[in-house]
Amino acid sequence: MHSRPDYLKNISPHHGEVIRDLLSQETRDKLVAKLDAMPNGETWYADIYNKAIYGPMVFRDEELDIVEIIEELLPEYRILADLYLEKTPSDQGFPFHTDFDSIGFMEHPEDMLTVWIPLTPVHEAGSGQLSIVMEEGAVRLSLIREANQLHSLVRIVDPSVPEHVPFQITQQEYDYLERSKVTPSLDAGDALLFCNAFFHKSENVHQGKRTAYILRLVPKDAKFSRTRLLGLKMLGQNLAVVNELLEQHYPDALETL
Repeated sequence: MHSRPDYLKNISPHHGEVIRDLLSQETRDKLVAKLDAMPNGETWYADIYNKAIYGPMVFRDEELDIVEIIEELLPEYRILADLYLEKTPSDQGFPFHTDFDSIGFMEHPEDMLTVWIPLTPVHEAGSGQLSIVMEEGAVRLSLIREANQLHSLVRIVDPSVPEHVPFQITQQEYDYLERSKVTPSLDAGDALLFCNAFFHKSENVHQGKRTAYILRLVPKDAKFSRTRLLGLKMLGQNLAVVNELLEQHYPDALETL
């Protein structure tokens, strides 16, 4: 794993960290049993992956101790949502992207942290590894994309906001991201931490199935945007979490929908 550039400390202090043995074999076995028993989700993720469950919320199961594990590892954060993805050779997965199409509801969304935990080993090309980018130029480019995505969410709630040209990565930029990416080797139960605002992608699976359990973390003092929450609700994105946050922080907004 490449060393983390110093400038990341002030932007996203945990981006690119690898945590070994975060989940024990016992916890993984219990987690897999619960997720295997759940049906595929009814979101656009399910059109891209063999099986995709957005927001199973299994981290709340006290038998798994996931909340306690994260509290010990990152005491300044709390878990907001989770995601389960199965990837097979027939699944294209996501090219380089940032995550605010469905989770751009924080006042400072770049403070959100993903904990990506493979439940099958991802050691080499073809095993379904996750690649992230830490180069400063790519980070600045990703923040431009973030601003574009959040602008689109505002427009959903307030159509009087002028439309903006959609963000598109040029071939030259994509080639730069490919050259700059970092692709760590992880065992089942290890974790890769990364900032949702920065570019990342899922690599191909050549045979078998790669499974990954993903946690979305936010600082315990995080503030949430009423406008963006309403935009995501109108899009039908991440409704379990969006509705909870609206009920907690903006109950009056639900009355006007």
